[in-house]
Amino acid sequence: MANILKLGSLYLDDRPVEIGGNYSPDQIIMLGETIPGKEASWVVVNGMLIANRCMLVNISWDDLAEQGLVFGKEITVQGFGFKIRLLKVGNKDRVPNEWDAALDAVGESDALWHWSGRYFWGQESVSGFESSRAFRGHSLARFFTWDSPSLRRPKIGFRPILKPLHTNPSDLRPGKDVMAIGRDGYVIGRLVDKTQYDLILRPKAGVAAGVPSFAANMQDGTLAVDRSGILLALP
Repeated sequence: MANILKLGSLYLDDRPVEIGGNYSPDQIIMLGETIPGKEASWVVVNGMLIANRCMLVNISWDDLAEQGLVFGKEITVQGFGFKIRLLKVGNKDRVPNEWDAALDAVGESDALWHWSGRYFWGQESVSGFESSRAFRGHSLARFFTWDSPSLRRPKIGFRPILKPLHTNPSDLRPGKDVMAIGRDGYVIGRLVDKTQYDLILRPKAGVAAGVPSFAANMQDGTLAVDRSGILLALP
């Protein structure tokens, strides 16, 4: 079963907007702090967070490149650092890539990925058609095609990923804030201690998502987080 994590909100020209709307040329795109009711949803898979649908449509590859969103730029959400970028989808059909690897890991269900009726841009130019850019989806989860990077259409959109900047377990030290992501939510807290089996956190109010089965409240107000239930831990 895939983990859906709600984290951050989409902003256009510094205003939070609904996920899945139309892009107007020259609007400034940003992913920022979470606004209730406008949360972005992500599938946690293969050490990254992949948007579970197109966050914007009617947007070109060139529009995204102008804002550093194709190959990536660093952002901060909930106090943690990520690189936001496009998926690697392959420079031709049936070559190894991040999108197909994610589908292999968690399945192709449209209920999970919302690919039906929507293409999304990938990073790559296309082998033999270097002036074009690849996109995926719409009729099948693994459908592969390409077009001009300047193309804007209501059915072609922006499906970003978030790649955590820091995931080294040795960086999880007492006194530091930690985001622990599991299959049914996430918690953020100040790390008090860690054992072979658990992380002991002093939780921050209002920053837990879902009903995290991998965590348990302790009598002293701390949270014991089962390390075996964590998909990602961000220092």
